Amino acid sequence: MKSICLISVSIIIFSCNQTPVNEKTVFVNDTTHVQDTVIFVKDSTMAASFADSLPNGAYQGMYPCKGCEGIQQTILFTPDKKYRLEELAWGKSAVPKKTEGIWERKDGRIWMYQPGRAPMKFFLRKDSLFTDSLQYALIKRELATLNPSWKQKQNGGIDFIGVGNEPFWNLEIDNEKMILFKLADWKKPVIVPVEKPTVTKDSTLYNLSSEGSPLRITVYPQFCSDGMSDFLYQYKVVVSFKGSTYKGCGVMLGNFVEAK
Repeated sequence: MKSICLISVSIIIFSCNQTPVNEKTVFVNDTTHVQDTVIFVKDSTMAASFADSLPNGAYQGMYPCKGCEGIQQTILFTPDKKYRLEELAWGKSAVPKKTEGIWERKDGRIWMYQPGRAPMKFFLRKDSLFTDSLQYALIKRELATLNPSWKQKQNGGIDFIGVGNEPFWNLEIDNEKMILFKLADWKKPVIVPVEKPTVTKDSTLYNLSSEGSPLRITVYPQFCSDGMSDFLYQYKVVVSFKGSTYKGCGVMLGNFVEAK
């Protein structure tokens, strides 16, 4: 329970000729009580400051480790007070360690809880998360889902987009109609009817074929960077076709059947 009080108001009384006649100070005690939490006025500076102190979206950073080049840590915070954490040891493993849990803001820090581990604690300053020891920081990353270029595809009924480079390629999945796969130098794309994928806890797999050639598409729920932009994707995509393997990133736009 908190109180807001002590507002000083100065009242000056003027005569008809604008000369001050008397001056006194009135103290007003506002005993309005706020229960459980502080309520901020909408659009106030204080409300904006409080909103900025909450984690929003994804953060990524690297911290040192023994026997590897460093551990890349990526955290995605959601408005329902949950988070998804991935830790990838560079030079040691290509498969990230993934955990999930809940978070809260307490004592001016972000507390992250997960079963069997001590809570992780970070300070949030502007667009970065800092550890208590200030040894390393996680920088805010823009999610690929916010890219306005995907809006048109989403309006056209596309549920999932995959992209890659070296060579440039793109993938489109419409859960109700078809799957399209195309390299930049192809005259026409490969288009096949969509089929029900095989879904496991680790991946979503499409086993298809085009003109007698197997087309295998695997989508992993792993954070991914395309190497061409600052966007962070939430999916890794691998496409195998005619003896070649194409690796890239993916973004979910609609009702994509993802691994759980």
